[in-house]
Amino acid sequence: MNSNLKSLLQNNPKIEIIELENSTKVLNPWNDKSISFNFKKGQKLTDIENLVFPEQLSAINDIEKNELEFIYGPVDQDSKIKSREFDFLYKGQIFKCSFGKISKSLTTIAKSFKENATESLSDYRNLRFLRDLLSDDFYKDLFKDPFIVSFYIKGEFKNINNDFVGLSKSLNFYMGYFDRDTPKILIHGKEQDEETYKAPCLNELFDSFPKKINATNIDSTLLDTFIVANQTESVRLKFIFYFQVLEYASYYYLDKKIQSKILKTLNDPEVFDKPEHFSKSLIEELKDHFSQKDDSIKLEKTITENITIQDLKNEIEVNKDFFSKDLEFEGGLKINKILNGDNPIENLKDGDLILIKKNIEKIRNVLVHLRESRENKVILPSQKNHHKLLPYLYLIRRIAEKVAISFS
Repeated sequence: MNSNLKSLLQNNPKIEIIELENSTKVLNPWNDKSISFNFKKGQKLTDIENLVFPEQLSAINDIEKNELEFIYGPVDQDSKIKSREFDFLYKGQIFKCSFGKISKSLTTIAKSFKENATESLSDYRNLRFLRDLLSDDFYKDLFKDPFIVSFYIKGEFKNINNDFVGLSKSLNFYMGYFDRDTPKILIHGKEQDEETYKAPCLNELFDSFPKKINATNIDSTLLDTFIVANQTESVRLKFIFYFQVLEYASYYYLDKKIQSKILKTLNDPEVFDKPEHFSKSLIEELKDHFSQKDDSIKLEKTITENITIQDLKNEIEVNKDFFSKDLEFEGGLKINKILNGDNPIENLKDGDLILIKKNIEKIRNVLVHLRESRENKVILPSQKNHHKLLPYLYLIRRIAEKVAISFS
């Protein structure tokens, strides 16, 4: 094996090196299965022997130079960021930050980059576009005399325990504070084996798509909220938007007893002859409702009076292993399990809607206010937590849909 590749493997134990007849393949840099490098036999690789691939960054770390190089791309020749450089004081350490010409190390790996999977959450760490820009005549014609830049940070990273992610988050904040249009450092989630959750679908439940759909007149505000929820990619925001559907409906909630009384009054033959009598009667009926400031109770009644547990069984059953265990998020927030005992799906009852409501309400409160009101517990904005939210996201989406259909 090439001595430079041996050094690269020593610096990055998670990569895999495969010797082929005319080339050497490097797999799993950054612990990212979508990326590989294909180096020709005899290719000079001295530029890469000191590289470390920080898992959560689109960057390379040259441990010999004490330098992080963030993969960016072409900028205009007259771009202001070309000459931008500054010192950044972080945790008592000075780091030299600057934009500059792409390094030989990055040029070598970019030209050798090969897609190793059809999809990539990391967008291949910007390497696909960079490779094409460096080697494809189409891009050479598109970008006349391009200036390809990287963002560099140089300093004693060991003095901050190689906290590249914390440093990057802080830099993003302050660079955006001084320049709203500054390029942002991409921070990726760690690659991990996560439990797979199934997205429930009514079409699969009934084994066919309906031939006729009876569309009710859904409130336009609710429809717009669903559109925004479906368009956003953030799991946290999706959850909050679906909860807003429930908040909107519960704000206008009137329980069936009051609705019945109002209708009875309006239909009374004497309503026009004795308006004072009927108005006093209505005021008495409504005063308790409008003095009720507990939005949580209104939410509970909105859910329990518009849906049944049968409406949610599909959402619960497809991820029953998830709902059979207490849930704890990174940050400490704990959510009680929904399913208990033997045959838990069959034993679900309408009373379980109260627990479901409490769970989604608790999650929403922490997502919005960052902490639970009675506990110093949070749901950290991590990729792992976003994944854990998915089954509850599917559940609140179905609840919001059923309430929207019933709401008038």
